[in-house]
Order: sequence, then structure tokens, then C-alpha cells
Amino acid sequence: MSSTVSTKEELLGELSRLEVYFSDNNYNPKNRQATCNMNNSLTSTSKLLFCAPHALNHYRNNALKIADVFTGSLCQLLANNTGQSWLVSTSPDNKLEYLGFGQDYICQIENAVENGLMIVDVHGMSDQHNFDICIGTGPNPSIRTINFANKLVSELSDYKISINYPFNATAEHTITNFVQTKLSGDSIQIEIASRLRCADNNLNGCSVFLDDIVNFFVDQFRLS
Repeated sequence: MSSTVSTKEELLGELSRLEVYFSDNNYNPKNRQATCNMNNSLTSTSKLLFCAPHALNHYRNNALKIADVFTGSLCQLLANNTGQSWLVSTSPDNKLEYLGFGQDYICQIENAVENGLMIVDVHGMSDQHNFDICIGTGPNPSIRTINFANKLVSELSDYKISINYPFNATAEHTITNFVQTKLSGDSIQIEIASRLRCADNNLNGCSVFLDDIVNFFVDQFRLS
């Protein structure tokens, strides 16, 4: 893989700084704003939207679930280093309408799909699953999605990666299911183990992973 402009140490520092926005209120929403979207404007070179639905504490079946920490900051870091867009739900609720993410969040997903962007839905998973990364291809994956999954496994061969186990992104509450079944768009779910994404637990492992994942997107999608 080619080297990113930022060093491993710079990427790690950037991730930690970006995470403060989400951790500042103990991962609880700070206001009624539905999304956090400091994205680059959609252009002819836009190919991806990195999204994090669970960067803050959220609801599932009316039960409160803790945040997938460092997923909101990871989405922003990936977008910043590849010139793409990012979207984070910052006002989750327990209403079934709009998947519990709010109308603005869903509308921005819809707009991205209409513009041909692939949705890269970033989640966090426990280390107890014994995988570094789990790729969920969803209920109706396109050739684009399948090729992406295969490239990820091939290019990140140093990591233990599973496809559709234990998370396959077919559940109706997932962004990937929504995009594929309701919008006929391209989406893939990526679950990342805590040891790789949490900068405060595994500094070396996290910094290496950040460098590898940023380079993957730069190389595969020819972003600059």
C-alpha cells in the first residue's frame, strides 16, 4: 500500500481530537440537531459517504444502548483523508420512524444514494467476537458491494476479517438494509473490533490500523 500524507502518529492524534466532540457529554446528545455533517460538498469525484449511526448513546427496541465509541471520529477521519463525505447521527431517539435516526439523517443518506455514492456504514463490535473486522453485505448486495468486501479481505490480509458473521446487516433497522431494499443503492456495513478503533486502549494497534484503513480507501477508490 502507498503511504498516506499523515503519519500513523498524526492519524492517531487526529482520531483522538475528533472523538472529543462525541465523548464531551459522556456520549449523550448535546442538542436537538439530528446530524453532525461537516462534510465536503458532493462533487463529480464523490464516491463514498462514511456514516456512523451509533457514535452516541442510542436506542434499540426502546432500550438504551451505549455508543460505538470512536466510530464517529473514524468516519470523519476517513472522510478528511480521502476527500469524501461523512455523516453521524447526533440526536437518536426511540421512534421507529426514520429508523430512530431522524428525518435529516435519512434524507442525507437518500441524497447521497441519489448521487451515486456508496454508503459505508461504520459500527463498533466487541473484541469477544474474535474477529478484527466483520463485513455485513446486507440483504441485497450489489456487485459493487461484493467487490468491495472481497477487496477489503484481500488488501487487509493482516487482519482477521469475516463476511456476514456475526453481523450480516440484513436486519431492518440497519442503514445497509434500508439503502439496499428501500433505495436500491450500494451500502456495506463494517464492524470494527474495539482493540483496533479505540485510541485510548491500544495505541500501537490502533495507529497501525488507521494507517492501513486510510490507505485502503485511498488506493482502492483512487482518492486524493
